[in-house]
Amino acid sequence: MAKSGRKVKKSYKLIIFYSLYIIFALFMSYVCINNFFKVKNINIKNGYLKSEYKALGKEYKVRNMINSETADEIKDIVNIDTVTKETKANVFKLAQTAEKRIKEGKTNYKIAYITFDDGPYYLTNKVLDTLKSKKVKATFFLIGRGKEKCYDNAGFDCTTMYAKEAAAGHTLANHTYSHALSFSPYLYGSTSEFINQVKKQEQLLLDKTGVKTNIVRFPGGSGSAGRLRTDMINNLKANGYGWVDWTAQDGDGGYVPSRDAAWNTFTSSINENIEVILFHDYADVTYSILGDAIDYLERNNYILLPLFYESVMVNK
Repeated sequence: MAKSGRKVKKSYKLIIFYSLYIIFALFMSYVCINNFFKVKNINIKNGYLKSEYKALGKEYKVRNMINSETADEIKDIVNIDTVTKETKANVFKLAQTAEKRIKEGKTNYKIAYITFDDGPYYLTNKVLDTLKSKKVKATFFLIGRGKEKCYDNAGFDCTTMYAKEAAAGHTLANHTYSHALSFSPYLYGSTSEFINQVKKQEQLLLDKTGVKTNIVRFPGGSGSAGRLRTDMINNLKANGYGWVDWTAQDGDGGYVPSRDAAWNTFTSSINENIEVILFHDYADVTYSILGDAIDYLERNNYILLPLFYESVMVNK
């Protein structure tokens, strides 16, 4: 009888052991399955967010989101390809914050706006390739006269370049339709003539790209407007335009004897916390230094951006 009792007790122990084992196994299965679906949901959510971020313009490569609390977070904003107007507006709002913090001395970061005058040209294709490879957006001050045949390649229609620049996310700006003026290489004979040339170029770019320009650069710079400068500026403002000159350059608007000369002029002119750099996209010498110039600016803590109307560098 004692042996039988011991067998019963042993059977109970086995039943309890296996029951606990089964409960433990079911619990672990639940945990594993639950974690699996949590991970799956997280992955789905992350995939969705990545997709949404890309759709909203991830190509505007934000290095660190600007935050009013931390100066380091100004290093941001750098590359739009094809994005919505809303995204571009949001990015430029961040850029305004960046400019403000730079002006107030609340960050070590700086901003450089690379600009190209007088285009487009056939060489603009290579300039765009360099900008794309460096993930940088620039500003193109464009003219219209004679662009059906490129100055540097008569077999190529340069008017096709307007849309290419716009599609790549660069800022299209207005350099008047003809650039040439009535009585000299730069000065228009009257304010009305100047404004008509601005509006003619505005309409051309609108027709070719759907982009309405709102930033002007005077041919030869605002100083070339002479006695008409104030009147021209007032009329630009009345027509919703801002205007901008430049703070740095490589000298490619005149004679530059060598790449080294262009490089030295460029580097010696960079001395402001916010720079507007004047280049020309017809200049082989500028194309030869462009990649190195971008690297130089970034090494010196510059964020490279396309110009926008609200920028402190645009006179309004």
